[in-house]
Amino acid sequence: MNRHPLSALVVAGWMTTALLSTPAGAYAAAKPAPASTSAGSCESHYQRTRPAAKLLDKVLLAHARWLEDRDASDGRRANLCRTDLRHLRLAGANLERVNLEGALLNGSNLRSANLVQAHLTGADLSLAILDDANLEGADLRKALLAKARLNRVSADEAAFYGANLQGALFKEALLERAHFEDANLQLADLRGASLLDGYFYGANLSKANLTDADLAGTDLRRTNLRQAEMRQANLQGALLDSATLDGASLVEADLDGAYLDDASLAGADLHEASLRGADVRYARLTGANLQRANLENANLEGANLAKARLDSATLTMTVLYKAHLSGANLHGARLHHAVLIDAHLSRTDLQKADLTEVYAPKAHLQQARLAEANLELANLVSADLSEADLSRSIMVQANLQEATLRGTNLSAADLTGAQLNHAHLQQANLRGANLSGAVGLVQAQLDQACLDDATRIPDDLQRPKACPPPRQRPHRR
Repeated sequence: MNRHPLSALVVAGWMTTALLSTPAGAYAAAKPAPASTSAGSCESHYQRTRPAAKLLDKVLLAHARWLEDRDASDGRRANLCRTDLRHLRLAGANLERVNLEGALLNGSNLRSANLVQAHLTGADLSLAILDDANLEGADLRKALLAKARLNRVSADEAAFYGANLQGALFKEALLERAHFEDANLQLADLRGASLLDGYFYGANLSKANLTDADLAGTDLRRTNLRQAEMRQANLQGALLDSATLDGASLVEADLDGAYLDDASLAGADLHEASLRGADVRYARLTGANLQRANLENANLEGANLAKARLDSATLTMTVLYKAHLSGANLHGARLHHAVLIDAHLSRTDLQKADLTEVYAPKAHLQQARLAEANLELANLVSADLSEADLSRSIMVQANLQEATLRGTNLSAADLTGAQLNHAHLQQANLRGANLSGAVGLVQAQLDQACLDDATRIPDDLQRPKACPPPRQRPHRR
């Protein structure tokens, strides 16, 4: 956008047109206006008044001369703080550096206006039209912009601290490095906006629409993004520590390298989102949808993913140390080389999951469903797999030393070369299992398990007496 001031002649012509288009009944002289909400001092002669057309024309002509030449005798910076400018047509106006602190501009038309570094602290711009305006470096602290139209504005490095932007329209706006700390952006429309390296610490963005928005590197710590629409948003490297994203839609969003430490994403929709290398420690993702999400190399230490959907998700080399995944769906998920030390996975669905070389000492997998899962070379030392379903699973060379396998279904599982030193096999179902080359397996362990003629055991051990066939659970009516 053009940041050069208009000439005095152009401003004069514009003012004549603008003021003639003011709604009927415009003031012929300065008259009282409602008090503004701006804090601080105001030394304008026009505060709490509505200047007459000729007077305002004169003020802006002098301002244009001041912009062109600060030493001009006929130039003076416009001071319109707390002035009543409601419903004026100011489209295309050059208001660069004008002092409009606490001014009443609600309902005004400022389309394509130049407001570069304008002072608008505490101004009322509710329902104002600012589409395509230039607000670069403007000061809008604590301004009221509820339901204002700011589509396609250029507002890089603008200050919106504590501003009320509820329901404002910012579609395709340029807001790089802008400050929105503690601002209210509830229900705001920021679709396609560029918010690179912006600052939103403590802002309210609940139910805001950020579809396709670029938020790379943006500071969103402690923000309220509850039920926000963030489909396909770019959040690479964004700071979301302690943010609230409960029920938010982050479908196909890019969160690579993002920081979500202690964030709340309960019930959030992250299916097909990318969180590679993201810091998600101690985050709350209960009931979240992470189907087909990419969490490669992410750190989810202590995260709560109870009842979350992670089916077909990529968790290669993901850290899930002491994470809570009880009742989660990880059907067909890829967890190659994942770290699951002391993780809670009771009643978790891991059927057909890739758990090759997973590092899961002391993992809690009671009643987990692991049928047809691949656990080749998995480290499950001291893990609790009691009553889990590992039927038809691949556990070749898995380390199950001191693991608890009481009542575990290992029927037709391949345990070739598995380490079973001191593993607890009481009532384990080993029917049809392959225990060839098992390391550390002793006769006393086999005697406590259930085998059949199809079970393959090491040559140095004796096949115990066959167990009675497993009882069928009665069908519920």
